Amino acid sequence: MKKLILFSFIFGVFACKSIPKEQEITVGSGGGFANLWQSYTIKPSGEILYRTNKSDSVKVIQKLTKSQTKKIFKAVQGLHLDSLSQNETGNMNHYLVFSEGKKFSYKTQWTNPKNVNDSIKTFYQSLMDKIKN
Repeated sequence: MKKLILFSFIFGVFACKSIPKEQEITVGSGGGFANLWQSYTIKPSGEILYRTNKSDSVKVIQKLTKSQTKKIFKAVQGLHLDSLSQNETGNMNHYLVFSEGKKFSYKTQWTNPKNVNDSIKTFYQSLMDKIKN
């Protein structure tokens, strides 16, 4: 019985694996005649930060629950951005970056939605929908 309790405890600890503190997900868009860029960064704490290239300020605009945050980070890992990177530039661009400090940074950027993987497009759009609600 003690072994069962110990096993359950150890399994529970590893099942609740936390998101590394330096990981972050950034989605954004911009370009055009005005060259205006905006981005949203999701931190492991669940905070969503808003930035624009027209201002030096960074603003916390929303806080996700732990459950929502874990789901988003798990979903971005499932995209395997390390093997799907693309850097298509044009007039108006969209991008998705998954990074962990100096350890790694995977960026995918596109102009034409037909030229990006459907899973990335779906992830990007669902994330933007969640942020804007």
